[in-house]
Amino acid sequence: MALILQKHFSIFTALLVLCFVPATGNAQSRAKIVVGYASMSSVATTLWVAQEKGFFAKNGLDVQSIFIPGSPTLIATINTGDVHLAYTGGTATLGAAVGGLDMKIVAAFSNFIQTDLVVRPEIKTPADLKGKRIGVTSIGGTGWMSAMLGMEQIGLNPERDKISLAAFGDQRVISQALEAGTIQGASLAGVFSQRLKRMGYNFLGDLEKIPLVGTSVVVKADYLAGHQTIVRSALKALVEGHGYLLNPANKAAVMEIMTKKLGITDSMAANDGYEDYVRRTDRHAFVVVDGLKNIQRFMKLRNPKIGEISMDRLVDMSILRELEKSGFLEQALAGKSASR
Repeated sequence: MALILQKHFSIFTALLVLCFVPATGNAQSRAKIVVGYASMSSVATTLWVAQEKGFFAKNGLDVQSIFIPGSPTLIATINTGDVHLAYTGGTATLGAAVGGLDMKIVAAFSNFIQTDLVVRPEIKTPADLKGKRIGVTSIGGTGWMSAMLGMEQIGLNPERDKISLAAFGDQRVISQALEAGTIQGASLAGVFSQRLKRMGYNFLGDLEKIPLVGTSVVVKADYLAGHQTIVRSALKALVEGHGYLLNPANKAAVMEIMTKKLGITDSMAANDGYEDYVRRTDRHAFVVVDGLKNIQRFMKLRNPKIGEISMDRLVDMSILRELEKSGFLEQALAGKSASR
């Protein structure tokens, strides 16, 4: 009898242990990748949603997302292999290409400028900005290009008009510097720019009408060639995350993620960031070449070699075309994919 009880107790104990041991098999079988992003602002929301809502895990990936201030620095980490996918803009990617690095833009969630050119309340006209300082995330990155194209739109030339651009690395810091008067203008995304607008700060120009590949997915060409399955899974997760945030029913959940990542407590600012991002972001994931050509047009004035780069060399949308053909893109972007 004791042996029977002991046997049953052993079975019961084993079952009990199994019940409380985490199911790690799926997690262990997921491919581990590092995804870097260059802007600590609402423009990274699609990436954050894909991770926080489990779309990467759902597609078999164990993703570590890291903030690396400045697109040029982020692109450099792809080249070294420390980062596998970059969530960034086309400006630094073009710059890397002219430097001989073989990068591919495989998707884009925004093909127009996503930031505003915000200036202090005392600056009323473009002429008032002459001789002043503008804050950007990095020199040569997306925010820098947005500011340069914005100044071009309103008739300013930084060299002629003695306007200096200063890199601060983080949009939160740029916003604080603008309020402190350290700088007089800034390239800021909606979560920061709309708050300042309510405080009496001014916008110069209408930047959202300017073509610019600003939020895209960049990989090294040899990584894409050798890891097609991983890149496809990552794109599926990002597209599903994008569809999730575009669904109005998920607004509260998306705002919660945004406030968590940005460390903000102002609910109005979070609402501004959400509304601005949804309004400006694309309802597709394809790279619009005009947004790259506009960058190329501007950059080749300073470096003629950039004008020699073929967009076919820089863009590879073959995986997206496959996903479109299968019907996945339409379904996911309609917000019909369930999170994990």
